[in-house]
Amino acid sequence: MNGAPRQRIETLAESNVRLQQRVAELEREVAQTRHLAYHDSLTGLPNRALLRDRLRQAMLQATRQHKAVGLLLLDLDHFKSVNDELGHDAGDLILQGVAARLSSCIRGCDTASRYGGDEFVILLPEIRGSEDINAVTQKIRARLAVPHWLGDRIVVIGASIGTALFKEDGANCGDLIRAADAAMYREKAEVP
Repeated sequence: MNGAPRQRIETLAESNVRLQQRVAELEREVAQTRHLAYHDSLTGLPNRALLRDRLRQAMLQATRQHKAVGLLLLDLDHFKSVNDELGHDAGDLILQGVAARLSSCIRGCDTASRYGGDEFVILLPEIRGSEDINAVTQKIRARLAVPHWLGDRIVVIGASIGTALFKEDGANCGDLIRAADAAMYREKAEVP
């Protein structure tokens, strides 16, 4: 002990505070990781995995309660030209804007998700039928028709929208998504 610096010994209370802070930090990291696992990092919308889980739950509930579930699959029209002409940063801004607009068109129990690239899926649980899907589709078309401002440029983005209804168009997740996808491609074929 000749001249050796003395280390301060941490008290039990100080040790507990430090451990509680570390536990809180780890809990925040776990929550953030969980969020990233189920949400799209660009738009913040639920991703494909969370959508499929919610779709399965909605179909189970619809079967028990004898209700309908609707699905809309949207593909942005001419989106590639935005990326090609204005760059991917501009394309990202458009995707974020579209995500916000879609979220503003749906109820709290619905799910707007980014399915991949420039495709989005809207899940509509507990609907009466195709008339509810048509109403949401019209609302989305009107909202997407509003131009996006990117600096001094105006960008108008439309979408081809395919719809499907649980049990009528498919009895499981895969069939329902394929039916909406096929309907979307039929509509896209008509876009000039």
